[in-house]
Amino acid sequence: MRFNAGWFNAHLADMGQDFLWRRSSMCPCVNQNSGAAKHNCQYCSGKGRSWAPGVAVKAGMASEKVLRQWAQFGRWESGDAVLSVPENSPLYNAGQFDRVTMLNATDRFSLVLIRGQNDKIHFPVKHVDRVFWINSSDAIVEGGNAAVDSGGNLSWVSGAPPVGTQYSITGERFSEYFMYDDIPGDRNHHYGSRLPRKMVIRRFDLFGR
Repeated sequence: MRFNAGWFNAHLADMGQDFLWRRSSMCPCVNQNSGAAKHNCQYCSGKGRSWAPGVAVKAGMASEKVLRQWAQFGRWESGDAVLSVPENSPLYNAGQFDRVTMLNATDRFSLVLIRGQNDKIHFPVKHVDRVFWINSSDAIVEGGNAAVDSGGNLSWVSGAPPVGTQYSITGERFSEYFMYDDIPGDRNHHYGSRLPRKMVIRRFDLFGR
């Protein structure tokens, strides 16, 4: 019996879901002795890793599990997903610390940022629902909804928080996973055919997005 890699490719292209894949690279700022990144590096923002622009890919979703847990520092999410990746997809060659964004799935987010200091979002946003802050009179001020570009930079047509103001921003983001400890594994090749690759991706973000 022979498996047809072309048939698998066509099936996953037709039935698979849409993803965005971003390849990871180690930043040149990393100290070779300690492995630590420069905290003020303009390229990686102190993460020690940078990610290439996203590439649209197709893959099959074999399973997904998300766990919401409580720890001393607050709530966080973990979980795994298993993808079936066709051999003609760029995602077939993904590696450790790459980012995989599910364009068919979203979840809620809420952050507190400081205008003009750290107001950049490090995950893909679908839309922003609310921006508000507390003024010097302890009153709630409702701001305008921000636009978020592909680099995570925020902008407002009107209703932007004053520079230096701490504000809350809430909205909907695309679900994002990382290639963490589990690196892609090959299924056994059948008579030299490159069969779809099983890929385990992890929701927990080692780099704080």
